[in-house]
Formats: sequence, C-alpha cells, structure tokens
Amino acid sequence: MMAAGTLAALLLAQSLTQRGFIETRMLTYPQDAPNDSANFVGDALLRWEGQYKAKSWLSFSGSFDARTDTHHQVARTWPVDWDGRQTQRPALSMRQFSATLHRGKFTVEIGRQFIRWGKTDILNPTDRFAPKDYLSSVVDSDFLGVNAVRATYESGANTIDLVWQVRFTPSRTPLLLQRWTVPPAEAAGLGLKDGGAQYPGGSQFGARWNHLASSFEYSFSYFRGYN
Repeated sequence: MMAAGTLAALLLAQSLTQRGFIETRMLTYPQDAPNDSANFVGDALLRWEGQYKAKSWLSFSGSFDARTDTHHQVARTWPVDWDGRQTQRPALSMRQFSATLHRGKFTVEIGRQFIRWGKTDILNPTDRFAPKDYLSSVVDSDFLGVNAVRATYESGANTIDLVWQVRFTPSRTPLLLQRWTVPPAEAAGLGLKDGGAQYPGGSQFGARWNHLASSFEYSFSYFRGYN
C-alpha cells in the first residue's frame, strides 16, 4: 500500500499537456512575376506541441511540424530537421525542443528554443537570436528556433540574460527562382541557377540587461556572432 501511495503521489506531481492543429492555406497572386508564373500557392501544416513537468523545477517542452506545399518551398526529403539551416522548409522538423530548469530567480533553458530580445513593430536591431522564415512572403514571416543555452536571472524590474548559441542559424530567404527574389536588371536574359548556400558553422554569444521602469523599458546588450 505504501509503494502504491508513493507512485500515485509521483504521478500527481507530474503533468503532461499537449495540443495540436492542422492548417491549410492558399495564397493568390493576380499577376505573374518575371521569374515566377505561379498564381496560386497552397500549403498544409500539421503542428503538435507538448509539455511535460517532471519536477517543480524541471520541465520539458517540444513542438513538431509536418508540412507540404505546391510550390516546392518545402523540401521533398523526409529526415527530421533539428537546426533550421536548410534553404527550403523541411518536411519534418522539431520546431522547438528544450529542457527548462527553474529555481528561485534563476532559469536555464537548454535545447532548440525561441529567444526574443526587445520589442518593436517592424525591425528590431537587438533581436540577435531570432532568425525568420521569409520564404512565402517577406511581409508575413515566422520565427525560427535556435539551438542554444540560455540562463536568465530575474529580480524585480531587472533581468539579466546570457545566451550561447551552439551554431549559427540564418534567416530563411526567398528562393532564387520565385517571386520574392527580384534579379538585378543586369541579369535580364540570363539563365540563373541556384548554387545552394554555405553558412558559417561557429557559435554565437550574447548578454543583455533589461530594466522595466514605470512608464518605459530599456536595455543594454552585447553580441558576438554573425550578421
């Protein structure tokens, strides 16, 4: 009876939450582009998100994507992507997968995660660990997760962030032969071929102090990495 009671208490102390959705979308372009005659682009996305709280101070969270489209912005290969460094969107990807440790004023998150530094309406020059996906539209972009270790100390109105990103993750730019890439006038009449992409493989580091005042917010940050 004691063993059964202990097991029940452990199960109650742990919790698993999950959710998911399926989304389909069709984009319509009334005019042809010089390098793209497609007027209809459709895509489908299945996303599952889950969180498991193992201890009061330890939790795990993850988000998995499966997607496809009609315009080959999504790759037609099936290995699960873990780092977001492909020029196309992966068909299967771990959008986010991390462990979070929290004790008092300290929080440490390890794994693929979303890191936002600062708040602006359009362009944020201090958001150094938040690459975007511009494939479908340069005006309606989604953020990409990065593989990193993030340590946060929060006390009252002050927050100190330390981030070490294991490997540089670039923003995903429009594909060369699709409408959101505009070739220069000098290339008119020439055949263009996408030669692929080469990205630096080194790590990045950043530190940030943020203060929330009564009527405004400000921060100071240091970043060492790639632009």
